[in-house]
Amino acid sequence: MKRFLHYSINYILVFIVFLPLSKAQTLDKYVEEKINTYKEQAQTYKLEGNSIQEAENYNKIAYLYWENGVLNQAIDYFYKSLELNKQNNNQNGIKTIYYNIGLIYADQEDYEHAVENFRQGIEYARNMNQKGGIYNGLINQASALKNLSQHNQAVTILNEALSYAQELNNLKLVRTCYGMLAENYEALGDSENAMKYFDLFATVDKHVKAEQIKAIEEKSKKEVRKAEIEKVQSQKELSERSSELEKTRQTLEQTKQLTEKQKLELELNRLTISEKEAELRNKRLIIYGILLIFVVIIIFSILVYRQFQAKKRANKKLADQNVQIFKQKEEIEKQRDLANKQKMDITDSIEYAKRIQTALLPPLSFIRRSLPEHFILFKPREIVSGDFYWMMNKDDKIIIAAADCTGHGVPGAFMSMLGTAFLNEIVNKIVENKHVYSLQANEILNQLRSYIIESLHQSGADNESKDGIDMALCIIDPDKQKLQFAGAHNPLYLIRNNELKIIKGDRMPVSIHQKADKSFANHEIDIFKDDVIYIFSDGFVDQIGGPKKRKFMSRNFKELLLKIHEKPMDVQEQILEKTFDEWKGDYIQLDDILVIGIKLEITNRKLIPKDKYDWSDKTILIAEDTEMNYLFLVEALKITDVNILRAQNGTEAIAVFKENTEIDLILMDINMPGMDGFETTKEIKKIRKDIPVIAQTALNIEDAKDKANEVGCDDFILKPIRLKLFLSTLNKYLKS
Repeated sequence: MKRFLHYSINYILVFIVFLPLSKAQTLDKYVEEKINTYKEQAQTYKLEGNSIQEAENYNKIAYLYWENGVLNQAIDYFYKSLELNKQNNNQNGIKTIYYNIGLIYADQEDYEHAVENFRQGIEYARNMNQKGGIYNGLINQASALKNLSQHNQAVTILNEALSYAQELNNLKLVRTCYGMLAENYEALGDSENAMKYFDLFATVDKHVKAEQIKAIEEKSKKEVRKAEIEKVQSQKELSERSSELEKTRQTLEQTKQLTEKQKLELELNRLTISEKEAELRNKRLIIYGILLIFVVIIIFSILVYRQFQAKKRANKKLADQNVQIFKQKEEIEKQRDLANKQKMDITDSIEYAKRIQTALLPPLSFIRRSLPEHFILFKPREIVSGDFYWMMNKDDKIIIAAADCTGHGVPGAFMSMLGTAFLNEIVNKIVENKHVYSLQANEILNQLRSYIIESLHQSGADNESKDGIDMALCIIDPDKQKLQFAGAHNPLYLIRNNELKIIKGDRMPVSIHQKADKSFANHEIDIFKDDVIYIFSDGFVDQIGGPKKRKFMSRNFKELLLKIHEKPMDVQEQILEKTFDEWKGDYIQLDDILVIGIKLEITNRKLIPKDKYDWSDKTILIAEDTEMNYLFLVEALKITDVNILRAQNGTEAIAVFKENTEIDLILMDINMPGMDGFETTKEIKKIRKDIPVIAQTALNIEDAKDKANEVGCDDFILKPIRLKLFLSTLNKYLKS
């Protein structure tokens, strides 16, 4: 089973100081000046014997080089600082420097040196019992080991890091460990543990994100609640101030009333005071009253203004918080829309790649002509597939293959297109160079392996990707009643007389391998009428599902094939697909699915005497736009020695017919681009009414045949053609 964990998991690796730029950049003038300053300070401290400050300046120089992508210089100055820290027994500084050097080596993809530096840093972290420091070192060491394909060691280290993350009670660190464990188990082919830790990763990740969202919501609620409390408090203060102002006003009214009463009493008691003095006193009282009222109004205005300002500030603060929340919401929606657009762009690109890959697969109509009794169950796991099927007819032999490339999705699709192109080239080369090569199944696999090793520059190094193809390839020779088989990992199942026989493939892929210098084995088998063969990839048998969530397994697959092999091939395909879907249930499809079933029909073309159809003096025009269909007709007519002309559309067929008066018969494909076969026949019959035109199509026989008769076609042949019937029909018109 190929790797199944290709989800986008963002591991949160803990970097000790910061993540430097990965590409070297030219140092600008400002950075160079800072570096020179630190170098001068380091030299001064060295002369003073202050090794601590000297080491600190070396660290600053190293960080500047690291930030600006000058990685080798950064390593050199970190090592200078390391020696001084060792002299001063600064264990925390030593640990940090080892981690930094390890990260730089990882940036340079020098993972072996990275692993060694992380290991030494971890030793110092252990001496200081720094749980967080130990975890940081372990997680980075595991990442480097994964890049070295040392997955077992990475798993051991990740399990230890997981224990520290759990002790620290930090779910984000636990989530990182689960994600990296899932990826390493997947690389080891341990699908059970890979799925286990992926599920744990997804659960913790969901919980962490939920907690983050909850914290943001709680913070927003607290801010809103605080603003509302301040608003209520301000309103309360304003109410209290208004009450005080009302009391003051009532006191003033009482005072005013008392003053008037005293005035009346004084006027009654002091009748002897002159009128002028009374008027002066009254004026003074009026002025004082006005001044007092004016002061009260000012005080009241100040209180109202202060209350208004307090309320305004509270409303502004609340509005600012609402604006901030709205901006955060807009940013989240913008990121969501961007992610959706990127996903749509990627999906559109992959859909286009699918059309290209589908175009490279042999048309089902072409396969049906050579193998009338067959089925192909093809279910890619993703839009494009790492599995592919391939077929070619050469020298009266049928060559067919079921292939399983490393990976699935886009990486597997690239390998499948590479394999298809190589197979076409290899078989054509073998046929053209019969004096050098013979058309044998194992020879095709041998040459395909050489092509792949050379194209992918494979050398067999430990850290090199092991891309390749598992394949089952058959050469069927109906005339000799023989079948050749060669397999890379994948077998051939042959069912004869209700017994299933397994012809095993070699235990090596079509790629670099320790046995790459050995030839694949070539198995030659006698075949009989009603034999049924099956070739397939491992996706069906490796699918996890059923009530116990286990693989389908080869045993169940063989029992199923034995049970259904006598049924029509299209029914077998339906049963296999239904069985797969029911077994999978709600579980994800782990791999691409490819199963090919063929019921062998033994026909001997040599039974047709060549001299029976000697049309060497005849000329046939084939109007056919599909290359495979045209080649099939040419192959069928080969024994007649007839002269063949070709047109790829209706317009071209009319032009060729006008230029070649010696044409004796036309084979007209009904479905051609532009002008179809019906319109073309009408025009040709206008030019020469007696020319025989035989329509050929795979459409519904009643509709197509009736329309062919209407436009003047002399006969009708339904695809896929039967050779004897095809030749006898043509002979009926050519011999006359």
